[in-house]
Amino acid sequence: MKGRWLLVLMVAVMAIASLVIVGCAPEAAVPAEEEEAAPTEESHEWRLQTPFPTGFVMYKACDNLGQTITEMTGGRINVTVHPGGSIVDGLKEMRAVHEGVLDACYTGSHYHTSEIGLVGDLFNLYPAGTGPTEFMVWNYEAGGAELWQEMYDRQDLNIQAMLAGMTSAELFGWFAEPVTGMNDFKGMKFRTAGIWGEMLNQAGAAVVTMPGGEIYESMQRGVIDAFEFSTPGVDWSAGFHELGAYVHGPGIHAPQAAFELLINKDQWNALSPELQAIVSHAAEAGLIRSWTMVEYADTEGMKNLKDYGTEFVYLPEDVQSSIVELANNMYDDLAAEDAFFAEVLESQRDFVAAYRDFKAFAQPDPDLMSYGG
Repeated sequence: MKGRWLLVLMVAVMAIASLVIVGCAPEAAVPAEEEEAAPTEESHEWRLQTPFPTGFVMYKACDNLGQTITEMTGGRINVTVHPGGSIVDGLKEMRAVHEGVLDACYTGSHYHTSEIGLVGDLFNLYPAGTGPTEFMVWNYEAGGAELWQEMYDRQDLNIQAMLAGMTSAELFGWFAEPVTGMNDFKGMKFRTAGIWGEMLNQAGAAVVTMPGGEIYESMQRGVIDAFEFSTPGVDWSAGFHELGAYVHGPGIHAPQAAFELLINKDQWNALSPELQAIVSHAAEAGLIRSWTMVEYADTEGMKNLKDYGTEFVYLPEDVQSSIVELANNMYDDLAAEDAFFAEVLESQRDFVAAYRDFKAFAQPDPDLMSYGG
């Protein structure tokens, strides 16, 4: 009897122990639902081409913009910058961006007026036009940026456009003989292009179009009598002072040059709103930096030209007035034929009139103030 009770007790102890062991064991893991995949960080590779060669200050400005976008996005947009002709032919960058051959380009709208119309000249480098600060204020605050984008949208071009570079006026040009009046242009073989070339043709000149790399030898050999190219710093770096020509100013034919960042719209739409905002602000930063880079190079270029002994000729004021009249007559004719050209022209003219009225009263004339004695 005693042995039986002992057996029962042992069985009970074992049962209790098994319950304790089971109770202390970890619960069986509930099959976890499949975890959501963590979102991958954005990564974009952009190939950007500019028509300028590596030695030009505008190439350096473009390269600075590419680096700025890469740095400000923490490498999420990695921009590689290429000089003209390295991926597509120079001056064909806009079409390549539209087609997706390039992701972006840094160029000027006057290079592709054959595709966007002569209104493209109003956004860059046109005779008797806006000055650089006037253009920047008009672009950012007075509706210019919206009109700029509309210019491309009207042609169904797959492009996002924004202002990204700036220079002040170019030199009026280099001439074998000084210009003293409008009659001097008659029969003159003048290297230029675009709407300024059309005006010179009206003035009786024989306009010649050629790449910048051919100018020096053509002037040296007498193939051309005169040419315009760029700002003092660029013209100095090109060695034009060695030709013995007379350099003329002011650059009434090109009071400013504005450069645009064009982005393939598919690439633009693939960016998050955050990255789009960063690119837009990088373009604004690039604009100011490009302007300062060129202004400094031009300041040094003018000093170098003077030290070399270059002959400077100030364009007579009656010649400047005649060019302004010629330009405005042409713009009025174009506006009568093209409603969008008229809209952009009126927007600029209205803003500039008000802006210059303010500046004329409030801004001191720098010629009346001495700096450093």
